[in-house]
Amino acid sequence: MNQDKNFEKWSKLARKFLGDDFWGDMMEAVPTAGPKADVYHGQQEVVVLIDLPGIENVKDVDVRIDGDTLWVKGERPNRYAHYNAKVTERNTGAFERKIHLGALVSKKQSSASYRKGVLEIRLRIIKPNDDHIQVSDI
Repeated sequence: MNQDKNFEKWSKLARKFLGDDFWGDMMEAVPTAGPKADVYHGQQEVVVLIDLPGIENVKDVDVRIDGDTLWVKGERPNRYAHYNAKVTERNTGAFERKIHLGALVSKKQSSASYRKGVLEIRLRIIKPNDDHIQVSDI
């Protein structure tokens, strides 16, 4: 039996016993290489805290919302690129982070601030009826 057939057979068994979204769930369990983040849900808002130490100009950080997903992109400079590195544990260079918020949020009623290396994003939760358009008889 070739490798493709073996994988197909294994994949079918995985879906049968572990569910259709096995790989999606598995990928969420794998730690991300991007900036570390915390997501908090309140009654009316979602608060996201993202560690971004070393960002010199916060305007270089791009924050976008698409449905219930927050995207954060930017670049962390390497001030010592001209030195020979002996140990490198801190991430530098371009980064991108995709965060599932678990709620639909308003783009208009949101704010972001950067203080002491932490980006704080506050997003108002949209209730299911917030986008309702009233229809009247003419």
